[in-house]
Amino acid sequence: MTVPFGSGRAQPYITRPGTPQEAAIMATIAAAVSLSPWSEERLLAACMDERTTGPVVRVIEEAGEVLGFMVYARVLDEVTVLEIAVCAEYQGRGLGQALLCSALQEMRRVGAVRCLLEVRESNQPARRLYQRNGFSIDGTRKQYYPCADGREDALLMSAPL
Repeated sequence: MTVPFGSGRAQPYITRPGTPQEAAIMATIAAAVSLSPWSEERLLAACMDERTTGPVVRVIEEAGEVLGFMVYARVLDEVTVLEIAVCAEYQGRGLGQALLCSALQEMRRVGAVRCLLEVRESNQPARRLYQRNGFSIDGTRKQYYPCADGREDALLMSAPL
């Protein structure tokens, strides 16, 4: 799918399912931008999982180069976002938005009615992304994420689909 951006003009970014062959590049991206990155092994397993309730991996690419990815999992009619990571040099260009919108569209297509996620309290760019897309804060998971000076709270967010 070519990803449309605000102007209505199509950009050369494509979102699609991730493949096992891309697990290493996804792990490299995650390691560079995430405080708790997914490992190559975990991403490989997610790409190979064919269950309808298992993890789903989507990538965003330009000219065949993977620039970011998203992992989510469906259980019955709810979906949980597990990870979104975009190459540092491509952040701020709408790729996270494109990944999220593409995944939300797919979630609706398969009958999900609610999307859940947790985000570091300090991750303002991610919080803005989620709020722009209809997510609201449902609660807090105290001291959930490890960080440089101890632990950090996770905000629990959800959106109806």
